[in-house]
Amino acid sequence: MKVLLIGNFGSGNIGDELILASSLRDYPNAVVMTADPEFSRHFCGRTLETVPFPPTGVRSAWKYLFSSRYRKAFALQGIQQVVFPGGGLFAIKPKACWIWFQIFRWVKRVYTGSIHLLHQGVDEHLGWWSRLITKFVLSRASTVTVRDESSRRAVQALCGKNVENDHDKLQTIKLQTTNKKEKMVLINARAKFDAKMLKRFEGQEMIFVAFDRSDLKYVPQDFEGEVVYPKTEKEVFDLFTKAQYVVGERFHVLLLGSHFCGTDKTFVLREPYAEKVKSFCEKEKIQSLSC
Repeated sequence: MKVLLIGNFGSGNIGDELILASSLRDYPNAVVMTADPEFSRHFCGRTLETVPFPPTGVRSAWKYLFSSRYRKAFALQGIQQVVFPGGGLFAIKPKACWIWFQIFRWVKRVYTGSIHLLHQGVDEHLGWWSRLITKFVLSRASTVTVRDESSRRAVQALCGKNVENDHDKLQTIKLQTTNKKEKMVLINARAKFDAKMLKRFEGQEMIFVAFDRSDLKYVPQDFEGEVVYPKTEKEVFDLFTKAQYVVGERFHVLLLGSHFCGTDKTFVLREPYAEKVKSFCEKEKIQSLSC
């Protein structure tokens, strides 16, 4: 069965690329919709058949109108199933909800088979417009599963579906851990912070690990450790396998930290920035670094 995988792939977000790499183990011959085919291929360490994203803005719509090669990519010939394998697509920002609504509607128009939304993160407190278009998508998908209880409640409130909590995609795979840890602290931030917040970890090797390209601009000027932006799945797992502590903000940093280091050695840098992070920290009893 030829499957098309759709997610926030190729955007430079490491959490989303980890979801892709994991999904390709379930669908090894899948076609991948990615914004940057070379980035996704390199991260996953394999060749991939890819298609670009459909037009969701003025520039991409203009390109679609005047490029027969670009239009041809959306014929989706031979595709027997479409899978959105995870991520927080309908969350945080109205713009994100709008973009994924357009992508879903486009796929629905050019493809008549089943469309499955799996391991999805859906915010409970979306605005009225985001709720409306998210409901449109959820009610028309063949299958919907979510990654946490707050997303399950959100879907039920939106369209009355009592969906399964299937956990985040990364929680469904077996990640090898080890007791052989180095004196290493992984730090992640998606906004400015003071390096003095890390005072309790003095004497340990500190590595700032960016899980999105935008994280790199938030490394404090007086940060004395190494700065890493992982380019492969192996590089990510190698870092977390060696680390003794993890301090982060992004959801998948905290998820991997809790798995590889334990919830008692994983800390959220400050007040969670999103529902998915707050829900996960409450469930796993992950404390704030300031506690």
